[in-house]
Amino acid sequence: MQAPAGWLECVANVSEGRDPAVLDALSAALHSVPQLQLWHRDSGWDAHRTVYTFAGPEDAVVEGCLALVGAATQHLDMRQHHGAHPRIGAVDVCPLVALRPEESALADRAAERVASGLASMPAGGWFYGRNARRPEFRLLSHVRKGQYEGVEARRASFDFGTYRPEFGAMALGARDFLLAYNVNLSETNLAVAKTIAAAVREHEGGGLPGVRALGWDTPEFSCSQVSCNVTDISQAALKDVYDAVDRLARAHGLCARGSELIGMPPLAAFRGFSSAEDGANYLGLSSVVPFAVRDRVIEYRFA
Repeated sequence: MQAPAGWLECVANVSEGRDPAVLDALSAALHSVPQLQLWHRDSGWDAHRTVYTFAGPEDAVVEGCLALVGAATQHLDMRQHHGAHPRIGAVDVCPLVALRPEESALADRAAERVASGLASMPAGGWFYGRNARRPEFRLLSHVRKGQYEGVEARRASFDFGTYRPEFGAMALGARDFLLAYNVNLSETNLAVAKTIAAAVREHEGGGLPGVRALGWDTPEFSCSQVSCNVTDISQAALKDVYDAVDRLARAHGLCARGSELIGMPPLAAFRGFSSAEDGANYLGLSSVVPFAVRDRVIEYRFA
């Protein structure tokens, strides 16, 4: 079933993954917005990061973004933050996605509206994705260059809002669907994870198209992971990434042992499988945290 006309999704990444009271306060801020649906909250202790996936009509999503940032300015202090995942601020990245491809301009407009609303808050940052003001900032990795520790030296180049050290900066913009997908290795071996990540990420002359990847250790799950952003699911589906990581891992005497999917994927992510359920089993999506297909696949939300 298709999403209602005019609906957007936001996949906000917040730099807090360990304090349930703070995470509940941020959830409450989203629940307070009429017509907004908080679809999923996905926290990682080692990454010290939580992904909030929420959706609704454009006005509700814009209000939800502002409510989340407002709550983050009250409850988070980036001066105390350390985690495995790259980050530049309390609400590290705030991507807006049109749930109907033909309505992509709505997401672009919503990002600009959020930035305007931030003028009254102690928060700021840069546009990225389709709203990027400079070509290199279409890629999130370029916005995050230097991470939080380098934000103060770059504050004069903010596209919107104001700098406050407790908040840091945020990347805000519209983009298409993206999969945050982590493949577990059969043991902890950071060197191998980094080697595999370098091989699978898109690069001149090789890698998987539209895939960004890095290797890290996840003591929470007693393994290393190859952590990927799949930016174009028409070119690389989950099966492509999992099989490539498994093949490369076996060359080092390891293997892929299940995987982790952050947030809410569309059905198209399971291209190559007879169903999303079959895909979830093959990929071992419940190997480290439960993955309920009927709750997590976007199209099933409207069925």
